[in-house]
Amino acid sequence: MGTFAEHNFGNDGAMAYLSVLTSKLIATVKEVCADEGRLDADEDGETLLMPSVEVLALLCERYGATPPKAETVRDWRQKYLAAFDATAGRLKLKPDVKAARRKVIENTFRWLEGLADAYWDN
Repeated sequence: MGTFAEHNFGNDGAMAYLSVLTSKLIATVKEVCADEGRLDADEDGETLLMPSVEVLALLCERYGATPPKAETVRDWRQKYLAAFDATAGRLKLKPDVKAARRKVIENTFRWLEGLADAYWDN
């Protein structure tokens, strides 16, 4: 019999599904980061990229999904923050909301990067 635990990803089939989900999230982030137009805050940056990074970090932290390498996450963060800074004005956010949103973006990438560091350093 294969692996079995009490949580929802506690068996071999569910872990394989988790791997598929993780791969899809990583592919989404890579696709958005590869296209400067899609990376804009008023395009897929806020609608696909950041939600994908958040869910990926959650799955890595809670269920031990395999994160991307930390240097990959740092590259994503650098690209998206540059795009956010350049295009967030189109969202017509108040300055305090824009600053708060940027901080959340930074923290989300740092969360995933920390998980990646911990995973790949072991």
